[in-house]
Parts: sequence; C-alpha cells; structure tokens
Amino acid sequence: MPYLVDGSNLGGLLGGAAGARDAAAVVRTLLPWARERCAVTLVFDGPPRADVAERYGPLAIEWSGARSADDAIAARVEREPGAWIVVTADRELARRCRDLGARVEPAPRFAEKASGPRRRRKTARAAESEAGKPPAHAEEREHWQRIFLGGDAPDDADG
Repeated sequence: MPYLVDGSNLGGLLGGAAGARDAAAVVRTLLPWARERCAVTLVFDGPPRADVAERYGPLAIEWSGARSADDAIAARVEREPGAWIVVTADRELARRCRDLGARVEPAPRFAEKASGPRRRRKTARAAESEAGKPPAHAEEREHWQRIFLGGDAPDDADG
C-alpha cells in the first residue's frame, strides 16, 4: 500500500524547523527507502519549488498551494479512502484521516524506519535461483578456478 506523507511535518522531525522547509533533504532521505519498497507521495506546504522535481521514481512530490498540506492530504484520502497509509505526527490530521478510512503511521516511527540502515533485499528471482542450486563440488570449483584465475586450460579430449 502506498504512503501519503506529510512532508513538512516529517522534515521537522528529521531536521528541526529548518528541516520542515527543506523539501530536498526529505526527498534525499526517503528516496533510497522508497526505491526498495513502495510508492510514496510527499505533500509539502506552499507552492512548488524549482529545486524539487515532481517525481523521483517511486517518490512523487505534491505541493499544497494556498491551502495547508493537512487539507490537501485529507482531501486526497477522502477521494481514495482505503488507498493510503498516511504518515504524520499531527494528531488532528491523523484523526481526520482515520475517520476517512486511511491507515495512519506515526511520523517518528516512519522516520526511524526510512532513515535507518537499509538492508538489500534479494529479488524473488534471485532467491528462487539460489534455492534450487546444489552446492559446488571441490572438483567443479577447481575447474572454474583454473579457467578464471589463470591456471591450466581444461583438457579437451574430444577436439
């Protein structure tokens, strides 16, 4: 399920008052996490800024314009009630979104998860291919080591 994030609110958690205004820093923090997991839409207060694109792969950026980001988020949830996990530390916005049918995740928990150490997850295809692979025998390892590490070329008795 995609995340709908109160970007200014999250920025404040990540970097204080200056962080609340630093949309680019919030994007830099969340982008690696979003690439490995799912779609994230960040909603920031105010008009669009030239230093922040509208999209970075799975990370979409929206600006609230003349209204508050809280109102923009609530309106989005109202249009698509069960489609989002809303991330905010604002109790009133959290209540509004829950009342409209969205799941809500506290911003501090999300910030810790998204900015913490990332572990590379294996793709399903890589996990499948490893699951059916028998371990290499000593003879086979020696054969390939000779080829790739510069030992003798394998004997070609047939040709």
